[in-house]
Amino acid sequence: MKRETMSTPTVSIILPVYNGENYLRLAIDSVLKQTFQDYELIVVDDGSVDSTPAIAREHGSRVRYVRQENTGVAGAFNHGLRLAAGRYISWLSHDDVFLPTKLERQVGVLESHGAPAVCYSDIEIIDGSGEVIEEQVIPEHDRQNALRHVLTGGGICSASYSVLYDRRCVEEVGAYDAAWPYTQDADMLARFARRFPLIRVPEKLMQVREHDNRGGRSKKWELEVVHFFSTQLNQMPLNELFPELPANATRDERASAYLWLAHTLAKRPFPYYRSAVSQYRNAIRERPLLAVTDIAAIIKLGWRSFRQHANRHSLSMKLKSTFGRRLAPS
Repeated sequence: MKRETMSTPTVSIILPVYNGENYLRLAIDSVLKQTFQDYELIVVDDGSVDSTPAIAREHGSRVRYVRQENTGVAGAFNHGLRLAAGRYISWLSHDDVFLPTKLERQVGVLESHGAPAVCYSDIEIIDGSGEVIEEQVIPEHDRQNALRHVLTGGGICSASYSVLYDRRCVEEVGAYDAAWPYTQDADMLARFARRFPLIRVPEKLMQVREHDNRGGRSKKWELEVVHFFSTQLNQMPLNELFPELPANATRDERASAYLWLAHTLAKRPFPYYRSAVSQYRNAIRERPLLAVTDIAAIIKLGWRSFRQHANRHSLSMKLKSTFGRRLAPS
């Protein structure tokens, strides 16, 4: 990936933002207060129409501010990547916060590792006012198991919030994919997991903000989540997901692997569990006569999907009825 600057900080922090005036100043301040100071902060404004430009510029030379036409978060981050000069790369969303020792601890871990790797940490979930409402310990998996946990929506997916990685990692796997506007972080984490170790720092070094205006959780997000995990699993060679499978794995062994994927996804929250359908289909293709317990799991998944659809339809009808009454002429 071509660099467009001659400076050589140790870390490049890329902060993509679109209309982020509510929290941008807090995000920037959390970087400026880091105990590790050998970094550059690149704020990529994705065509904001609020006071984002003024907030970014009020920090002077400590923040490199660039503006572009709106392309989405992946396009904005990739713009920052082209400008970045650091040996290590970090993503910071405009509404999240670095805790003071984040860079120091993660840089130390990667320096000690001595080879290209991806580092992440545990996180705190905060509300709109900055109060901690949850603490999350992000799972750690050995190298051969990490990919299948990423692609079944496991807790490891939350590593995406706090990753710091050697720039050689992203140079090898390529930039963020704008074709996945809602799941580009899971896609990148999966690409990393295929080639590099994911190393956890067992400390809470990041605060992730939950608020009403946070992206995602829309109908488009729901559809993309199901499509992403189904597509990725169907395209991924089974022996990459299960390196322990013998090269000449039997159909029964392959069916067991698909059932593990399906059962794991079926336990996930909505809408992730809907991705289990394609994996049950793969298992049946390998082993048409499934065990009674496997058939029961498929029936349970179908019933769960039906109830979810019925509940959503009922809520939609209630809302339409309510709004219809409110808008009806008197």
